[in-house]
Amino acid sequence: MRRGPPSPSPPPRGETPARQPLGPGSGGLDMLRCPSCLLLLWEPVTVSCGHSFCKPCLGGTVPSRCPLCQERLKLLGVAVARCNVVLCGLLEKCVEPESRLAWLVARIRDRLTRGDVQEALRMAQKGVELAPDASSLRLCRAEVFVALGQHPRALEDLDTVCRAEPGEHEGFFRKGKVLLEMGQRAEALLAWEHCLTLSPHFQPARREMEKILMREDAPQPRTAAVCLGDGHQGSTGPQIDGGSPALPLSPTQAQDQEGEPADSGGDAGSEHGQGTATLSQPGRQQEPETLAERQGQQLVDNEEETAAANCTQTCLGELLSISDLECSLCIRMFFEPVTTPCGHTFCKECLERCLDHRPNCPLCKQSLREYLKAGSYNPTVLLQDIMLATFPAQLAERRELHRTEMEELSNLTKNIPIFVCTMSFPGIACPLHVFEPRYRLMIRRCQETGTRSFADYGCMLEIRQIEVLADGRSLVDTIGRRRFRVLRRGHRDGYNTADIEYLEDKKVAGEELQELQCLHESTYRLAQRFCEHGDLASRHILMQHGPLPEKEEDIQASADGPTWCWWLISILPLDPSYQLNLFSTTSLRARLTQLQRILAALLQQPPAGHPLPERSPRGRV
Repeated sequence: MRRGPPSPSPPPRGETPARQPLGPGSGGLDMLRCPSCLLLLWEPVTVSCGHSFCKPCLGGTVPSRCPLCQERLKLLGVAVARCNVVLCGLLEKCVEPESRLAWLVARIRDRLTRGDVQEALRMAQKGVELAPDASSLRLCRAEVFVALGQHPRALEDLDTVCRAEPGEHEGFFRKGKVLLEMGQRAEALLAWEHCLTLSPHFQPARREMEKILMREDAPQPRTAAVCLGDGHQGSTGPQIDGGSPALPLSPTQAQDQEGEPADSGGDAGSEHGQGTATLSQPGRQQEPETLAERQGQQLVDNEEETAAANCTQTCLGELLSISDLECSLCIRMFFEPVTTPCGHTFCKECLERCLDHRPNCPLCKQSLREYLKAGSYNPTVLLQDIMLATFPAQLAERRELHRTEMEELSNLTKNIPIFVCTMSFPGIACPLHVFEPRYRLMIRRCQETGTRSFADYGCMLEIRQIEVLADGRSLVDTIGRRRFRVLRRGHRDGYNTADIEYLEDKKVAGEELQELQCLHESTYRLAQRFCEHGDLASRHILMQHGPLPEKEEDIQASADGPTWCWWLISILPLDPSYQLNLFSTTSLRARLTQLQRILAALLQQPPAGHPLPERSPRGRV
């Protein structure tokens, strides 16, 4: 009899099996077990936190929290959880067909034991579709049909098994059991007679026949009488369905049977396959009567356990190649592999670049708008563990390559990303609306390098917050930090870059510093008057930009000078070219002098000989 390995009890609610840390030396197929049921993964699904489970273990719908890490889970843009395509491919390559069948049989019987008959049927149907010639799956499906009370369908499967394996006794024994439950005792006797023809020492079939023939209303066998204890049957029995003749009992066998009470066999189904939930009674296992019988039963019972043990001892590194763990977009080994809701896996950076252009899966074109909006791309933990255990050197090389790329991108003087937009100033907020794919990539790279900044002409901006919209656009809150001058221009992946040097106001001391301090005080007072007594347009500007910043005690503390100067320059109605002139100067005295002239003109108190600079239509640089 074929029986799967005993299924472990499920963990208590709220608890999950501990997963041992993996390293370069732990590359066995045990890695491919489900952390929930501890059996080989079946239809693996990777949930949003990055952990992978059997699809049946997750149930009809994804649970609200991950059984391992307790992170809140959600289905983003799909109605039901999809299987992880890469993990399915690894399972198919690493586990031999016989072992896969053994694990599948164990899983179906596990579902039967738990009372989940419909799920057991679904899995059995799927298994028969994938391996229609696998008798073990048809035997399992017959068990499920019996549990559902669909005996004719169970009989169809058992007939198929008997035709496919005419020399195996198990199919005939189970066929007799189903026929008996259907009330066809004579046909059941024929099936068991043929079972004993194939396996004369198979006691469950002999006992089933005894129970029927000992009854007063026992049907007359269509063949020669079956001897229960006297050994007087002829040496040659009749044919059963054109098969082998029914085997009579030998005198020794008859003598063995004489000492047994008629009911000593109990329910013979208990000897047939502990763990077959429908053709036997759980919890009632009868001991074999002879040493040979015990040894034979033990060998049969452990058949699939042995196959599974041999399977899990195999090293994944002997079965896999680098190409099995390559991203289909960059054709390199996965780095931070993320699995989309549709079940496809890519490098995190590769997927993000594709989503910059279109919010769809690069392979199946499934909409990923909700996935993109969530913005949480958790790495697939099992794939990372497999890569670390099987190809540690190649993974280290891949990490080093990524680190080098990030170092190049994080250099704040070489190949700085340039975002061509309106003027921005040190210390002043600059909200941006990013929608072009090339600038989406630029914003993301700025975040990944750790600088969280990018540059416009003249001013480095620090990203304070990003709101990613469902269609991939983003609202970016930035603030100006440092002024710079462009030395060389370039391009990278579609956006502008530049080599730069930072600007810094010249420091003064002594009497010159005192004069600068007086100029600073007088100019700040003019700025206060402008904010308090400006015209309607000026007051409207103040409502948008907030109040005038406080003046600093040390006017030379910042390399770019007082922040209130830049706030004032950003709100004054100046031509952009004049703003750029004020921006590029490295003399705080010159900047304060120009601001004083502008404020005086706006307050209708222009100093003599200092005309207000001409204005032209506002533009962009």
